[in-house]
Formats: sequence, structure tokens, C-alpha cells
Amino acid sequence: MNKKKKQYKGVDFKGVLILLKDRLCLFFANVFHQIKLRAIFISKKFLRREYIPVYVAGLIFIIMAVVSGTVVIYDTNSHITSYRKMQQLFLNNKYDLEKVRNKEMDVPRIFIKTLPSDFNMIESPKEKKDLFIKFLLPLILKKNEELKGQRDRLLKIKEKIANKKSLNDEENEFFENVKREYKTETQSIDDILVKLDEMSVSMALGQAIQETGWGESRFLIQGNSIFAEWTWGGEGMLPRARKNGLIHRIKTFPTLYDSVDSYGNNLNKTRYYAGFRKMRAQLRAEGRPLVGRWLMSSMTRYSTEKDKYILDVKKIIRDNRLDDFNEVKLAPVAPDKTK
Repeated sequence: MNKKKKQYKGVDFKGVLILLKDRLCLFFANVFHQIKLRAIFISKKFLRREYIPVYVAGLIFIIMAVVSGTVVIYDTNSHITSYRKMQQLFLNNKYDLEKVRNKEMDVPRIFIKTLPSDFNMIESPKEKKDLFIKFLLPLILKKNEELKGQRDRLLKIKEKIANKKSLNDEENEFFENVKREYKTETQSIDDILVKLDEMSVSMALGQAIQETGWGESRFLIQGNSIFAEWTWGGEGMLPRARKNGLIHRIKTFPTLYDSVDSYGNNLNKTRYYAGFRKMRAQLRAEGRPLVGRWLMSSMTRYSTEKDKYILDVKKIIRDNRLDDFNEVKLAPVAPDKTK
């Protein structure tokens, strides 16, 4: 036993550690050298002068795509694969409905293209209602923003004509397009303005809730149909409980906004809703807001259930305080930093 101890005492552990350290340093130095050589090779191969215009053109294309809307931040379903991701998106943007109701904040410009397939699996009724209004409200306001822009342009044209000022080419083209789109008997600007106006936000929300059951409708999940509009063209989704003698289908849309856009155009152009437009024009003339509970009284032609449908939607608007949203606005468009 004593002899073994003497043998261990003779081992130079300090020298072994120094040797190990030197070997490790040499190994890592060689690895970093190889990485450096490969980086130099790649840079020489791909970062040539003749490739620079290609890279610059690609960068410009990406920037222009984002700015023009071909690639849109928060306007794509690829990021929204579940209702929890949508909820997190709203949370990240500090989207608070109570603050919107109280006019403490504008509605963020978040435009969801299609609902995640698990939306109707949300268990909490409060959470479901909150998310439903949050995704739909920006879409309604976006359509109203478009309608208001067109209406404002037409009002300026009316003022110029009243002052006997000539219209420029752009104004003439816009005026002719509007007259073709919003046909009236007289084609007077005043008659067109009765048609060309915004939706009632609370009425649109109330009808969407009624038609989809707070997002549970298969027409909504599978076909982006928010307002269950009918079509007779042979396309669309077949209703399961369609009454005998009816041949309609439910119109489908590429995106949720397309459904909102169609609903707004339907109210403004279809002859069935002339009473709605007349009541809306009267509210405008009196300087009053487009209260959904008032305007719903004119929507007897929207559903086969007629008065019952109107009462149901009015109750939804009242119980969920949807008229609070009638005068809210979208957040201002962020300035373009590329200009």
C-alpha cells in the first residue's frame, strides 16, 4: 500500500492539466479558423458586386409589398391558427373594449382575414363575446371609412357644382363612376347621397351576432359569411334547415372583410332596404347618430322571420350595449417611414 502511494506522488498533475489546456485551445483555434475560412468563401461567392442589384431589388420588393398591402402585418390568417393566438395579438396591441366604449382609445387596425377553426370551442361566454366584437369591429369601421371617403368626395363635388365651379378630370371620372354604381331615378347628388353612406356599427354587430350565434355558425367558420347573405347562383353553402320551396344558398367569401363589404353594399344598393336608407338619411339630417335599435325597425325584409328577427337583434344590441360603438373610430394610419 505504501509503495502505491509513492507512485501516485510521483505523477505531475499540473503538467497534465497544462497539456490538456493546450490541446483544447489548439482544437478550438482550428474550429474557429475553419469557420472563418468558410465564411470568407461564402462571402466571396455570394457577395459579389454583380449580385448587389439583385439583393437591393429583393429588399425594395419586400418593402413595397408591406407598404402596398400585398404583405400585411396583422392582416393574415397565417399568424392566427387558434383563438388564443388571436387573443394574444389583441393583448399585444392593448386592444381594450371598455376603453373603446369610453372613447379612451381608438380601435387598432387589426384586420383578421379568417377565424381560426377552434373559435367556436371557446368555453367562456364572456371571453367569446369579447373576442367576437374585437375581431369584427375593425372590419366594420374599415368599410365605413371607405364609404365616408367616397361620401366626402361627393359632397365636395356637390359644393363645387353649387358654386358653379368646373370639375377636374379626376372629379368627373369619380362622379360618373358613383352615378353608375349608385343608380337612382333622378341621378341627382342628393339622391345618391341617400344611398352612399355608412353602416350603423351597432346594427351590423347585432345582425352578425344574431346570424352567427356569436361565431358558432359553420357558414362563418367555413365560408367567412358573417351576415348569412343569400345567393341563387348555384354557388355557396347549402343550409341544413332550408324550408321547402326555397332554392337559395348562403354566399361565401374569400375573407371576413369581403363579407362586411358585401353587407354594406347590400344595404346601400338593394331596393329591399330603401326604408332603411330613408331613415338613415333622416337621422343624418337631424345630426343624430346611427343608432342600431332605431334603424333595425326598417329591416323587415332582411329575414323571413320579419318582426321576430327585428326584436331579437334589438335585444342583442341593447343587452350588449352595442350602441356604445356607433361613434368609435379606427386608429390613425401609421406614417410611412419609407418616404
